[in-house]
Amino acid sequence: MNSDFFIQALGRFLEHKLAWSLALVVVVLLIRYALVYLFRRSSWARQDIRRRVHMVHNFTNLIIVIGLFAIWVSELRDFALSIAAFSVAIVIALRDVVACLVGGLYQASMRSFTIGDWVRIGDQFGEVIDNNWLSTTLLEIDPHGLGNGYTGTTLYVPNNVFFTQPVKNLNFMRRYIEHSFSIVRENKGENPFAIKPYITERVLEHCESFKDVAERYCKLIESRMGVDLAGTEPKIKFSTSELGHNVLTITLFCPREDATDIEQKVTEDFYRYWYGDGDKRAQEQSSTH
Repeated sequence: MNSDFFIQALGRFLEHKLAWSLALVVVVLLIRYALVYLFRRSSWARQDIRRRVHMVHNFTNLIIVIGLFAIWVSELRDFALSIAAFSVAIVIALRDVVACLVGGLYQASMRSFTIGDWVRIGDQFGEVIDNNWLSTTLLEIDPHGLGNGYTGTTLYVPNNVFFTQPVKNLNFMRRYIEHSFSIVRENKGENPFAIKPYITERVLEHCESFKDVAERYCKLIESRMGVDLAGTEPKIKFSTSELGHNVLTITLFCPREDATDIEQKVTEDFYRYWYGDGDKRAQEQSSTH
């Protein structure tokens, strides 16, 4: 009975991997201790003893590592699979955060904008008031509005959009813009080009106060960006609409805050010419003929 109990206990011990690991370490360490003891008791030179002891330490350490790996290989395989599955789950769960971090690094390396710049990111347009590794904060600006154009809305744009959306830096257009507007008038059989000299003169008068500054700013933009702009001279174009109405399109390079005011003044001049000062218009038309 005692022998059966001993055999069963030994069998359970041999099946226990922790016991095998302990036995392996103990046996290898005993062998190393015995070999080191024999080497140090030998008559070899001190340098040779040191070299052999070092080789014994390295060799026994290698045996311990290989033995433990062989004993625990199945558990290590399962653990590695668990780690891999956990890593994949973490990556899937945090893929947007990782994309934002990479997008922040991408933007920082490109230096496409800085705090205070006016930018357009995809369809979002605003002034950059904060930029971190995860998001960019914009104070929204109405892309069709003039003056300050702030809407009062704060936009939080995740940095991963830098990989999918174009980024336009509009900082040079913050002070001066190329403002274009159209005035439509029903075609009444009159020559629409009769107003061109008058409206050109009025537009130049409205732009006279900032003409020199606009020219210098235009040259500054050209030198900084390395492009040739269309210039600061107002451009007047006549066309017709789908309904056959006369369309007068005027393009100005003017201060952003003055764009709306100038547009209203030119519109007022336009309608005053056609409807307000009939006698003056008739005289100008007769003089042109």
